[in-house]
Amino acid sequence: MRKKNFCLAVLSASAVLALGASFSSFAAWKSVNSEWVYTDNNGNNVTSAWRSDNGESYYLGEDGYMIRNTLLEDNGNYYYLRNGGQMLKNGWRFLENPSWQGDDKVGDASWYYFDNNGRALRTTGDSVKIADIGGKKYAFDMYGRMLTGWITAAGENISDDSDWATATYYGDAEGDGSLVTNAWVYISVKDDDNEDDNEPTYHFYFASNGKKTVSTEKTIGNVKYTFDDRGVAQDAWVHNSDKKTWKYYGDEEEPKLHTGWFQAVPDKDLNPGDHESGTSHWYYANSKGEITIPTGDNEVGITKTIDGKSYLFNEDGEMLTGLRILTYDGSKITTISSEIDSVDRVKEMNSNTQKLVYFSDNGAAKTGVTTVSLDGSNYTFNFKSNGSPRGVGETGMSDGYIYVNGLRLTAEEDSKYQAVEYKGTWYVVNENGNLQRNKKNLKDSDGYYYCTRSSGESIHGEAPLSEKCEIRH
Repeated sequence: MRKKNFCLAVLSASAVLALGASFSSFAAWKSVNSEWVYTDNNGNNVTSAWRSDNGESYYLGEDGYMIRNTLLEDNGNYYYLRNGGQMLKNGWRFLENPSWQGDDKVGDASWYYFDNNGRALRTTGDSVKIADIGGKKYAFDMYGRMLTGWITAAGENISDDSDWATATYYGDAEGDGSLVTNAWVYISVKDDDNEDDNEPTYHFYFASNGKKTVSTEKTIGNVKYTFDDRGVAQDAWVHNSDKKTWKYYGDEEEPKLHTGWFQAVPDKDLNPGDHESGTSHWYYANSKGEITIPTGDNEVGITKTIDGKSYLFNEDGEMLTGLRILTYDGSKITTISSEIDSVDRVKEMNSNTQKLVYFSDNGAAKTGVTTVSLDGSNYTFNFKSNGSPRGVGETGMSDGYIYVNGLRLTAEEDSKYQAVEYKGTWYVVNENGNLQRNKKNLKDSDGYYYCTRSSGESIHGEAPLSEKCEIRH
């Protein structure tokens, strides 16, 4: 406590006699055995009573002598009589706790504060006495002793290290003893329920009234935090089984609610394997801190548009990347393929229930024409820039090409031209996939011939002609 320590001193006889100069009535005050007594009009010594003189209050003990340097209990109140016997008012004193207090603090020293009536501030009811002194808050127990460390609502210090959870206030024992207000306390406590560490270091936040924040979500400095019923700021993952939501509060160094994009190791109940190995994933949380995760029955994934781009999240809330086949039941994603590495898997897709989407390394679904390497070869795909979800493989004719589930239909390598089937009709394309429109006797690399209409449709169907066509088209 950074206050000037009080020194218990004994005055010499001459010094005590000199005190008479401060009294206004020499007739009433007398020096006896180097101490002061007060006589009434009958010349009797006044005992166990207060007397005032020159604006100061003094107390005469049972033996009639003026009490000095003493913490006095009188009629349920506590006073301090200074070296000269005057009652201390509006001031602090660091005093040895007297034996009559009768608890484990006897013999130790504590800070006391005496108000303008000279009474020590103290707890007198069921609630701890909190006082504003010098712009700060302080707590005092039933004897007027200033409390530090963990303090209960009833005005008691927490003596058992494991009982900190029941405390309401915290006094700064390393500073001036004032209650922590509008501030964090980062402190190690004993917690046998913590499986990882039975002496963890937790964050606590104390409001303007000095009370510990408990059982609530609170915004502090534009950042959201959640506190359990003990007042511990939550870190790591928090699951609400009723709402089927997950929130992430960072680590014990910075236990704040994460919103937007963040990278983290999953909770053991989300992904046990990656939790154990420490493998991290990207997640996206809304303004409430709830990560994007499917909640419907038999739903294993969900797509979400963020800043105009589409992203895919699995049933653990992890952002996925790569070329993926999504199987739908209505609007629900019921199956997510592993990353596609073979063009045959694309060709075997069920166009009625499956969609192909290419999620780039940053997670955003690609749109437009792009090249994908499969089976060691490059293939051209076209992904929609609209629709739901955005980035689904195009099926149809576009800019002189045919696409099915995003894959551009092309002639086989070194064939020059080939007929490809689209919706029951055969069309002729080259190795780049360009539709061959209004062509006659288009010769492939094997010497066979194709004729096409203005749409690129093959006039002679799938099989080319072995001889040039002589028919006028």
